[in-house]
Amino acid sequence: MTVMNDNLQNMIDPYLQRTKVLYVEDEEVIRDSTAKFLKRRIKNLLLATNGSEGLGMYRQHCPDIVVTDIMMPFMDGIEMSMGIRAINEDVPIIITSAFNDEDFFLKSIDIGVIKYIKKPVNSAELLSTLGKVARAVSQQKEIEAKNEFIKTILDNNPTFIMITDIDEIYFLNTSFLNFLGFETFDEFMEKGKNLNRFMVVKEDCFYKGKSFNVWIREVASGQSTDYVVYMSGKDELKSEARAYVIHANPIPELQERRRYLITFTDVSFIECDRKKFQDMATRDGLTNIYNRKKFDDELQKEIKRSLRYNNYLSLIIFDIDHFKSVNDTYGHPTGDLVLKEITRLVSENVRKYDIFARYGGEEFVILTPETNLAGAKELAEKLREIIQDNEFNEVGKVTCSFGVSEYVKEEDPAGFVKKADYALYIAKNKGRNRVKAVEKEHSFFFNLPY
Repeated sequence: MTVMNDNLQNMIDPYLQRTKVLYVEDEEVIRDSTAKFLKRRIKNLLLATNGSEGLGMYRQHCPDIVVTDIMMPFMDGIEMSMGIRAINEDVPIIITSAFNDEDFFLKSIDIGVIKYIKKPVNSAELLSTLGKVARAVSQQKEIEAKNEFIKTILDNNPTFIMITDIDEIYFLNTSFLNFLGFETFDEFMEKGKNLNRFMVVKEDCFYKGKSFNVWIREVASGQSTDYVVYMSGKDELKSEARAYVIHANPIPELQERRRYLITFTDVSFIECDRKKFQDMATRDGLTNIYNRKKFDDELQKEIKRSLRYNNYLSLIIFDIDHFKSVNDTYGHPTGDLVLKEITRLVSENVRKYDIFARYGGEEFVILTPETNLAGAKELAEKLREIIQDNEFNEVGKVTCSFGVSEYVKEEDPAGFVKKADYALYIAKNKGRNRVKAVEKEHSFFFNLPY
């Protein structure tokens, strides 16, 4: 080994001071001389006399850097390095050898040796190499420690967190994985790999009919701050889906492909309160069906849908015959029970997507999408008979009169309602407890006064 100058001899590298190095050399003189030099600069230096011993020491102590000769008894440096690589693919390995055999070079490349130093070893070169590698190892440890610290914080955060580059998912925190029913991220990638299977599609949700990368790109674009998804976790029914507000933040990193940290904040309690207040604003307080304001909103929507898809749309208006006498004779509490009972009877005999509302007092409306006038008249007649045949507590028999109309293209909503209301007016004048309709060819009736 060459003699170092005084400055080099006294150099103390802080990175080497905190790095564990395994030095493997079978020649005693070289090993003792090099070890003596290295011990002045490396606090934690491990020594081995052959490849077999070196591999055993690596398994026991997991050093940060391995420096090894090639030609050794029992197990050579290449074979030992292959054994180490099987344990840790990333540990830096430095080879020292007096041979220039091309096979050794190729094998060294194959196992990922980071440096090949020719014997006799130049101390300055060895120290310089160890210093650079120790710095890289130390910095990598710091990065890994920070990453582990960040991962611990993310994993213990009750907010669901995901990292994605839009096309692929790279991380889900523990609380998110547990919600989805996976123990590890690898298990999610193997069995799940996509959030869409856990998402519940509701009316007008922004992700309806979209693949994961399409809707997550929309979130990442930041076009809106009000993205909400509904998800049901493991063993949860779709009806139990909770609402989550999504926010995306780009992660600054030196990569061509940007990654985003996506957070899912549970706002189910807010959503429940919102739905509760929304119901209060759109539901009739007595019967719990839609009120007039909600009906007017739905009427606008259904007319647009009818025009877009060229579908039929019909309307039924009915009220209770002689309802004032019910209130006068039996009192308003009994009258309220009659309203509730009629609401129940009608609700049980209309379709889920029919829009049933209390229009005011004893008057009700039913909007029937994809139904022509004949179909609406048939439904109205069915409801009339059901109500007529029902026995109401205290009151006995109650009847209703019905007016029906079908929407005509380019007709305004008020005219559409007025036609049905006029038909109801005719039904009452004809003796009540009957169904009357305004035929399409008589749509001029909507101009008639009430």
